[in-house]
Amino acid sequence: MIKNKEDLIKKFESLKVIIATENDLNYETDIKMLKQLYIKIANRFSSGLAALDYLKFNFTHLVISDITLSDMSVISFLRRVRREIKNYVVPVIVISPNSEREFVLDVIGAGCSGFIIRPYGLSTLLDYVLYVLEQKKFLEIEEDALEFAKRNISEGKYDEGIETILEIVQDKPVSEAEELFGKGTEFLRSGKYNLAIIAFNKALKINNLLIECYTGLAEAYKGKGDVKKYKYYLQKAADEYARRDRFEEVKELFIKILKTDPNAPNPYNTLGINFRQQGKYRLAIDAYKQALKLNLEDENIHYNMAKALYFSKRYKSALRFLNNALKINPDFSEARLLQKAIIKEIRSKNG
Repeated sequence: MIKNKEDLIKKFESLKVIIATENDLNYETDIKMLKQLYIKIANRFSSGLAALDYLKFNFTHLVISDITLSDMSVISFLRRVRREIKNYVVPVIVISPNSEREFVLDVIGAGCSGFIIRPYGLSTLLDYVLYVLEQKKFLEIEEDALEFAKRNISEGKYDEGIETILEIVQDKPVSEAEELFGKGTEFLRSGKYNLAIIAFNKALKINNLLIECYTGLAEAYKGKGDVKKYKYYLQKAADEYARRDRFEEVKELFIKILKTDPNAPNPYNTLGINFRQQGKYRLAIDAYKQALKLNLEDENIHYNMAKALYFSKRYKSALRFLNNALKINPDFSEARLLQKAIIKEIRSKNG
């Protein structure tokens, strides 16, 4: 713990921090607390849109956000920060008078880096700011190595870049991120919200790093003329984006993949199949909806959607998607069989 003025100044003097709130009273409270930690405020924004525009063009170490913004909810603001600020990770600490469980879960799910309940003490704020600074060091060595590898690739040193990135990927497998997400979920269930935030943020950082690695490897293999591995790593990146429902990024990569392989699997369809096999039918249905946005004329996606709806006992909706699949491909035998099974199920229920 930092105990004196000199340590605080040394630790925080270079931080670039903004506050997002339309509530003048909360702003005065928060800025007073931050000043006691010798943290200078770069800007204050009442509007979420204005804060987003600032973040896109000004590197910021930390955002302190109230739950009252003039044009959007804090949850919408958090989601847009995660979706729209792509060149770096922006930690957002939310300070809220509302501590109801459902609201806290929604804020965590939207991607906050910390959650503080009003009224709060100086030591609480200090703990969170220190935590954010430590998180920025997380994976620092791997991130530096990745930048070095990207420079090698841009200079045509493909083998050197590939070797470095493969070492990072082997050291930070997808399973590690999945394990952290699982831990985060368990912390949520037991009401340990701050531990959940830590677990989720670490998992997201690993996922971000992996996506960067996969796209870097794709570019390197493209430079070497290895189309097979170029497509493979583009697909890996697209699959990771799909897991996080980053539709625009998936669409961009999927278009690149289709240029090398018109029959490449739709990343959202793959995700939906994984969810369905785990019995997570609602998540599977959501994934298939996104898959259809990428390719509405794929009868397999309509069929997979029908299966997920069938297992959810939503028989009429399932029939609609089976009919779509059969319009596209009248010889789709599996769809015919499932159609007959669903019609039989509906008739038995209707007596």
